[in-house]
Amino acid sequence: MMEAMYLTIRVLHVLMGAVWLGWVLFLVLFLQPAVLDTGPDGAKVMAAVERRGFVAGIPIVSATAILSGLWLYWRYTAGFSPAISQSHAGMAFGAGGALAIVAAIIGGGMVSRVAKKATTLSQEAGAMPDGAKRTTTLAAALELRRRALTLTRIIAVLLIATVALMSIAILI
Repeated sequence: MMEAMYLTIRVLHVLMGAVWLGWVLFLVLFLQPAVLDTGPDGAKVMAAVERRGFVAGIPIVSATAILSGLWLYWRYTAGFSPAISQSHAGMAFGAGGALAIVAAIIGGGMVSRVAKKATTLSQEAGAMPDGAKRTTTLAAALELRRRALTLTRIIAVLLIATVALMSIAILI
C-alpha cells in the first residue's frame, strides 16, 4: 500500500513538474513575445488565455509539484534526517526543491501582479480616446509586459536548473 502511494506521488510530482516547466517555456518562447508583438491587442490575447484557465492553472500545478516534492524529500531523507540531507543526493534534491520554491514565489508574488496591472492598464487604455493619456497608458502596460517576460525568463532558468538537479541527484 505504501509503495503504491509513493509511486503515485512520484508520478504526480514528475508530471506536474513537466507541465509547469512546459507552460513556462511556452510563455517565454511563444506567448509573451507574441503578446508583445501585437501591441495593444496583446491584452485581448491574454484575456482569452485567462478565460481558458491557463493563468489559474499555473499556481495549482506548481503547488502540486512543490508539495509532492516536499513529501518525496521527507520520505527520501527519512524525516529530514541531517545525515541524509547532507549527502550529495540530499543536497541536490534539496537545492532543486529550493529553486522551484523560489520560482513559485517569483511567479505568484511578482509575475502575477505585474501581468494583472498590465491587463488593467490595457483595458483602461482601450476605453480612452486617442491622445497622449492613452499613449502613455499603453506604454506603461507594454513596459509591465516586458517586465513580466523578464521575470518569467528567470523562472524558466530556475526550473531548468531544478529539473537538472532532480535528474542527476540520485547519481551523484
